Amino acid sequence: MKKTPINVSPALRQAVGDMRAKALPQLVGLIMRFNEDDRTIRDLWSEGAGQNKHKHNPHGTDRLQAYRRVNDNDPTAGERAANKVVDAAGYHAEELFIICWDALLRGAELREDQIDTVDLILSKSPCHGASASSAMKLQGINEYFPIGCASKLASFVTSKDQGIEWRIAFLALAGSDAPDYMPIGGSGVDRLMSAREREIAEAALSQVRFRDDGAPTRLQQAAAHEQSAQRLQDQAGELHGRERGDAFGQAKSERQRARTIRSEVDREVQEKFRNARTQSVAQAQSGIAILDRLPNVDVRRWQS
Repeated sequence: MKKTPINVSPALRQAVGDMRAKALPQLVGLIMRFNEDDRTIRDLWSEGAGQNKHKHNPHGTDRLQAYRRVNDNDPTAGERAANKVVDAAGYHAEELFIICWDALLRGAELREDQIDTVDLILSKSPCHGASASSAMKLQGINEYFPIGCASKLASFVTSKDQGIEWRIAFLALAGSDAPDYMPIGGSGVDRLMSAREREIAEAALSQVRFRDDGAPTRLQQAAAHEQSAQRLQDQAGELHGRERGDAFGQAKSERQRARTIRSEVDREVQEKFRNARTQSVAQAQSGIAILDRLPNVDVRRWQS
């Protein structure tokens, strides 16, 4: 499927402008539209932990029941039914979009099989990483949506008909101090990433993969060398003469291998961290890359 940008109408541009004026660092707005039909334009807003329902958001009766894990780090700790409004964890705008999907279709007087395109414009790019929005599942569905709104949106998109074209744009990068992106030129929307930004995104992805997979594996190798060194040292205590010296020498070599591996891991972590800029921006870029890799999702930076 060829990826195409959002077709920006005057009504959509006005809705995004209104959202831009109201959005705050802790209040994320989302403008949505079905099938390029301006009559279906709707705004959704994040609701902070323990905060009341935003006045523009659907009522509790239009929200599917959501469930959260008691502890995202321990799936065996059980789950809790989230309050449909005023929940302890709150709701990100993207989560409300997923929870209210059925109600949004009803409001637009559309069936899901009538959807060709979905436009989403966010005041801030979807969160990503360990400290992002907690895992969530909906009534009637056994699988959890993952931690982070980038991953939740990706899971939601892949659960729908792959013929639907999703177009996502955002005003500011999550984790960035910049309140907005400065237009590069032209109007409407522009490609999300320059060559340098894509390089940063790949560096971020490389950093996350190394932290989650590569580094632990290498450190396990270092620990194995340490254990080998300790065994050789213990054996050396029971030996004499040349055999004793050889065993101590081997133990010393094993410890040096362990130190070398740890030093290499530390250097690689620091290098990947520098390449990916700050951790928060790197995570945001990595989250964007998750969506951008989907064949029926186009991610762009919004330009007014």
